[in-house]
Amino acid sequence: MSVRKRSYAFLTVSSLFILWPASLTAFPATPAPQAQSQMRQMATRAAAGPIKLDVQPDAASAPIRSNVALKVFMRNADNQPSTWDHPCTVSLEITFPSKKVERQTVVIPRGQNFGIAAFVASEYGIVRLRVTESTDSLLPAGNTVFIVGLSSKPAKSIAKKPTPHGISFQQLLGAPDVRPRLISASWNTSSSPETYALEPQEPAAVSAAAAPPATPQLLLVNSTGKDEILADGKDFARVSVYYMAPNGKGAPSDILLWMSWSNGTFNPQPMVIHRGEFAAEGRLVSASVVEASISIVRSAPSVPVQGSSTIKISLAPPIYGFGPVTSDHVVKMSLIDREPLVGCFFDDQGRCIQTDHKRHVNFSSTNPTLHVEPASFDVSANDGTATVFLEPTWRGTANLEMWTPGHSKQRIAVEISIWLVVALCLIGGMVGGIAAKDTPGGRSVWWRIFIGIVGAIVLVWLCVFAVVPQTHSMIAHSLISVLVVGIVGGFAGTRVLDFAAKRLGVFT
Repeated sequence: MSVRKRSYAFLTVSSLFILWPASLTAFPATPAPQAQSQMRQMATRAAAGPIKLDVQPDAASAPIRSNVALKVFMRNADNQPSTWDHPCTVSLEITFPSKKVERQTVVIPRGQNFGIAAFVASEYGIVRLRVTESTDSLLPAGNTVFIVGLSSKPAKSIAKKPTPHGISFQQLLGAPDVRPRLISASWNTSSSPETYALEPQEPAAVSAAAAPPATPQLLLVNSTGKDEILADGKDFARVSVYYMAPNGKGAPSDILLWMSWSNGTFNPQPMVIHRGEFAAEGRLVSASVVEASISIVRSAPSVPVQGSSTIKISLAPPIYGFGPVTSDHVVKMSLIDREPLVGCFFDDQGRCIQTDHKRHVNFSSTNPTLHVEPASFDVSANDGTATVFLEPTWRGTANLEMWTPGHSKQRIAVEISIWLVVALCLIGGMVGGIAAKDTPGGRSVWWRIFIGIVGAIVLVWLCVFAVVPQTHSMIAHSLISVLVVGIVGGFAGTRVLDFAAKRLGVFT
């Protein structure tokens, strides 16, 4: 057989090996029980640590122009205070009835579960509070505070008092015994019922310049302050009822409020606005992913409700995080591999669950030895999984981090080895060099092995760093391909060196 025919036959046999690894590098069949156990541990860790924020004012109501103190908590899935081993930076957003927004930064120190803030109650009505964690690793939270207006005399009582004869308007403003009355007159003339009618909203609120209503009224408010409540039977929607009176005083007696709700459990029942106070708070908890409604059925003594007596609350799937679906604690790869990894949204039991709306997921590597493709994308509604590909760039260990906004990062270690690639390269070079016995210029077997190893190293290096990153073919990302390429490089010998030199521009 001629040298050319032997070469063609050898390359043909070698090419058959390239088709074999496709079945070896397909998506791995993960043992369901082991993977479930791994995810259950991940869910347990997520539930035990901080998973959400909470904000609590020192009082549910405060007089206008007073300082309102707040505490911002980190809580676990059971609503108990929890801590981080590093400081937690929280953005506090205070929205006044006029829609004016005041922003503050609250730092919860390392090892502590709450931080302190305060604001000035500058407007009458419902002030809304919302807190978010700076890295978006915790679920946000909210609350409301009722700012109570000062009671005052009718404006006409001041208008009847004549200005002393011979005293100028500027002198009148400077008189210390008259100034308080002028301020009071200004407040009352700008708070007539015609100018500041209470308008029903969803959620209900009192307008910025509103004064107390003409008659006592109740106001039902969704004080949750976040878009979704986890339907895990633990997370809660905060519901507040406020008592508003024309004299700016609290309830003249205890007011009992009987509520009705469509889903879950609500406590307390009845709600009570105690004598002299302005607010009562209840909590709705559910394990069903629904839009729940809650209403004031009646009150004793009877007080009319301003605006709507019913509010709607969305309960979302109980997503505790987004993490890898694998039974391995460490993913092991070779330099030539391109491995798929599946991630999913999981609940408190570590079960994969679907999202009810589009959610963004992110992936990142802590070490440049590992590249993730793609780095981020959206998971559509009614889906719960996402697949990315791990592409090594060199040997080493990297942590793959994956997360969805509002939840902490989940990590899995990835170990990348080059030694098997090197071994297969050397073996392929030796086999190729020995097989090149009848090639022109063939010498002793040891010389052919040496030239074969050198040729294999050069050709495999070109493939690994120039060809493989440019393709997503599972055939190329295979250890068997390394062996085949090494054999071809060893068989070609010095011709590979000439080819590499020309490709790299060493020779022109």
